[in-house]
Amino acid sequence: MPELLIELFSEEIPARMQQQAGEHLLRLLSDALAPLNPQDAVAYTGPRRIAASCTLDAHVPGRTVSERGPREGAPEKALEGFTRKHGVTQDA
Repeated sequence: MPELLIELFSEEIPARMQQQAGEHLLRLLSDALAPLNPQDAVAYTGPRRIAASCTLDAHVPGRTVSERGPREGAPEKALEGFTRKHGVTQDA
């Protein structure tokens, strides 16, 4: 399993805020990486740094995106914009 370590350097962090900042970083990191199933997450804090580490699933889940295009008989500019956005030709 891949391991992730994120360390943030900063100016002096007051001692009373270090623990809470580490917990916030861990929560935000876990929420952002939820599709990768973070496990064994640990926060580390110090006077000038906050860090978090966790292990992630090696497999990145795929996702399906569905998007409606312009209707048939739509103006040529609408079709051109849609095909340019997706990097395809009108024939495709």
